[in-house]
Amino acid sequence: MNRSQILGKLILKKLIESGYEAYFVGGFVRDYLLNIDSSDIDITTNATPEEVERLFPSTKATGKKYGTVTVYMEDQKYEVTTYRIDQKYLNHRKPESVIYSLKLEEDLKRRDFTINALAMDYDEQIIDLFNGQVDLNRGIIRAIGNPDERFKEDALRIIRALRFVSRFGFKIEGETLASMKDYASKIKVLPNERIIPELEDLFNNPYQKQATVYMDKIFFGKVFPELEKGIARYNQSPITLNLYEFMALCFYLEKVDIPDYWRLSNKEKILIYKLIHILGVTHNCHYNPSLVYKLGLEICLIANRISQIIMPYCNQEEAIRHIYLTLPIKSRDQLKINGFDIKNLQKISDDEMIGDVLEEIEFQVINRHLENEFDELINYAKKLMERLHG
Repeated sequence: MNRSQILGKLILKKLIESGYEAYFVGGFVRDYLLNIDSSDIDITTNATPEEVERLFPSTKATGKKYGTVTVYMEDQKYEVTTYRIDQKYLNHRKPESVIYSLKLEEDLKRRDFTINALAMDYDEQIIDLFNGQVDLNRGIIRAIGNPDERFKEDALRIIRALRFVSRFGFKIEGETLASMKDYASKIKVLPNERIIPELEDLFNNPYQKQATVYMDKIFFGKVFPELEKGIARYNQSPITLNLYEFMALCFYLEKVDIPDYWRLSNKEKILIYKLIHILGVTHNCHYNPSLVYKLGLEICLIANRISQIIMPYCNQEEAIRHIYLTLPIKSRDQLKINGFDIKNLQKISDDEMIGDVLEEIEFQVINRHLENEFDELINYAKKLMERLHG
């Protein structure tokens, strides 16, 4: 066991010695059985949040409304949650309230999938009430009980199922998949802030293409029409992308701006729009020095990968790298002339004109119409300013 697990067992021991039940539960147990090292450990107990708080000196009421208290052990933190029965769910996303239970079974059966409803006691014995180990060994994602109820309760479980496919390469059981398809439209009511992290993980995992194939099967593109063409095209290509690169592909194919629904950071939006711009101006598979210089090597290489999904023959990686390596300058501060040099030519204070002159000189150097030598650049600047002054 790693250090996080050893400290976690101290929490179990303290709870058990105090007369309570306590188990490791959920994703940690699943990963433990798959021999995947994990430090994200959840604990379930019949102790109430108030009783947990009294037992441990360092706690935080991170989700006390739903029975969860975070317990800190040295530099590690553990979510300790009281056995509970979820009441009616609101907007397919969270329970209106919870009732504490004295039975581990009640807590486990409210969970999403059989592979996540496993518990482990202090002696590392597995409690498996829903044949989760069988599904884990067979590589199957199966909803607990009635899948309609599970997805009706929380529609995010549909994307979580896809994420587990992308992480483990598992298959989705037939009734579970049929229910995911039936309830996929409910994803739209979820807060975007819940959806995006799940999709980010999905596109960062090794079996993401298996997951996007399932996306197509449940008509995810009907829920988000701006993704429909992109999903279909993406599944035809061996090339993989992260979420924001994938979005650039989708929005480019649909010829749409980023819908307001997708609450992305400015950094993410800028990346997407830069990629869409490159895809638009390089539809003939042609990259030029100005484009590579202005937008940079890495983003041009990403755009090139996206281009190959649209046009498999359009691989310009070698050309892009050659253009970048042979650029006379990589940034404006490498010019042998600067704004002060230009300003001193005619003692002008028009910053906009100085900027225009520098931009023109930069363009000429990048395209090798001028050598990056001070005398040549200053002479060109003089002539250019004379023309600008009439």
